[in-house]
Amino acid sequence: MGDQQSASEAVRLRPEGVRGSALTLVAAQATTSLGTAVTGFGMNVWVFEETGSFALFATLAVVAALPGLLLAPVAGVVVDRYDRRLVLLVCQGVGGTMLALTLLAALTDSLSPLLVGVLWAVMSTVGAFSWPAVSASITVLSSPERRPKVNGVAETLMGTVTVGSPVLGAALYRLIGIEGIAAFDLVSYAACLGLIAYMRFPRGHKDAGPERGAGGGPRFRDDLREAWRFLSGRRDLLRLLVFFVLVNVGLSMFTVLYSPYVLSFASSGVLGILLSLGGAGTIVAGAVYSATGGPAAKHVGVLAGALLAGLSMAALGLLREPYVLYAVAFLYGTSVPLLNASSQTIWQANVPPELQGRVFSLRRMLAWSMTPVSMVASVPLAERFAAPLVKEGRPAAGIWGTGAAGALGLTATLCGLLCLLVIALTQATGGLRTEGEQPVG
Repeated sequence: MGDQQSASEAVRLRPEGVRGSALTLVAAQATTSLGTAVTGFGMNVWVFEETGSFALFATLAVVAALPGLLLAPVAGVVVDRYDRRLVLLVCQGVGGTMLALTLLAALTDSLSPLLVGVLWAVMSTVGAFSWPAVSASITVLSSPERRPKVNGVAETLMGTVTVGSPVLGAALYRLIGIEGIAAFDLVSYAACLGLIAYMRFPRGHKDAGPERGAGGGPRFRDDLREAWRFLSGRRDLLRLLVFFVLVNVGLSMFTVLYSPYVLSFASSGVLGILLSLGGAGTIVAGAVYSATGGPAAKHVGVLAGALLAGLSMAALGLLREPYVLYAVAFLYGTSVPLLNASSQTIWQANVPPELQGRVFSLRRMLAWSMTPVSMVASVPLAERFAAPLVKEGRPAAGIWGTGAAGALGLTATLCGLLCLLVIALTQATGGLRTEGEQPVG
């Protein structure tokens, strides 16, 4: 394919003076992700302890998600127009500054839920710019052959963050409080800043695209139009994008319901083990993906990951025995690298490097566009639809149980069935094979 050749040429013609590798960049991103995840755990505990309000807790989750979605198109243009290394350095600087202010507020007893909301909004904004910058930079810092393995390493590290952050966050919160957690995150941002400052990225992607208009305004609109023209002209990539939009509806609702569901019939210790085992599954699957490069046909990896996630969500909603839940939680964790690494590799191979910032940002915005709606909809779905179905004497109560556990369990199962339905419809209407990929079977 022409797009794949463009990506390959970008690697072969890489200018001299490049310093660092894609793995260095992935390690830097994982470092700051760990700090942010630990801070997230600590801040969530602090907010709940201070207010006891689940509604405020959910509101902060939506506040954290919205800026990243709304600013995605702007972030994509910036990432493609300017030096991506500089974009990442600014992101680390802004995030570190906000953390320093949060630390100061905590030390002076001025921390409030409002400030926590501002912190998450800023961090979401930082993520909107840093994610496409990292994703697009991996393309030009690694060869097409090594790219799946780099993406597998990234998923392994994120699995490690998922496993380690709750344990580390709980320990740090107990030992050094919210002030110490903010300081820990600040150190992680400084470490990431140092690694990125050491690196030297390939240049040249900024020269592509339409000419800059007077004052820069028309150029911004043209940049977005160019990315959309590319995306709308690739029906295979659009199908993949629509697939993720629909699957993410189920995944988002399940993510919101997961902890309350488990806590409705089990202890917080069981929940901690389930979350850790899910992260362990991600680590193991990510390591295998990195070592093998994943399925030769990446769309098969996407479908297999969605299938594992759907089956696991459906089963988790039905089960109550802890040891069986542990096995399913691990299986659910293995779906993450299959989905994410396979999808990322497809997009990196099919989008020219000079367009990746914009296209990846549009892709992320659209793929997660239903996340806030799904988060909000999960509550009435459980309370007004599922709860009446699992009342004493109803047929569903004999399968999912009664009360909160029954209602949330039924909703979790519906999330899994939604994913399975999306897979079936996708396969019935042509599948996810992208241009240049050979059919399987």
